[in-house]
Amino acid sequence: MGFPRRPMSAPAPVRMRVPVFAVGGRAFVACENERAMSVTLTDDGGKGALSSLGDGTHVAILAWRPGPGSTTRYQVRAIDSGNEGWLAVGNLRRTATPVVPPVVAATSQPARPAPAAPGDLGSRFGRRS
Repeated sequence: MGFPRRPMSAPAPVRMRVPVFAVGGRAFVACENERAMSVTLTDDGGKGALSSLGDGTHVAILAWRPGPGSTTRYQVRAIDSGNEGWLAVGNLRRTATPVVPPVVAATSQPARPAPAAPGDLGSRFGRRS
């Protein structure tokens, strides 16, 4: 008698890690690259440009629209100027200054164990001493 056949299940989808901000909370504007010093606030549909906010601008979260991965959008209002519009989740961060990931040092070779004395084979698996 063989094993019962079951349909193969599809692999789990890869999840993207993006930050989540609460409506009523605060955040800071994050520019996507180092050359851009501001991001554009768009209208509800994401098409029309309303104004722009500089990197690090303190904003209040007013609403959000879900989307797959990094397409989630948040409606924000600048605390100082009152400019209001929609931003992608990638344009928001929790801290006023960007958090730079630590630089990982080059991997070195793992330390080798000291050589055994001549004639010393040590204990082997399954062998009694």
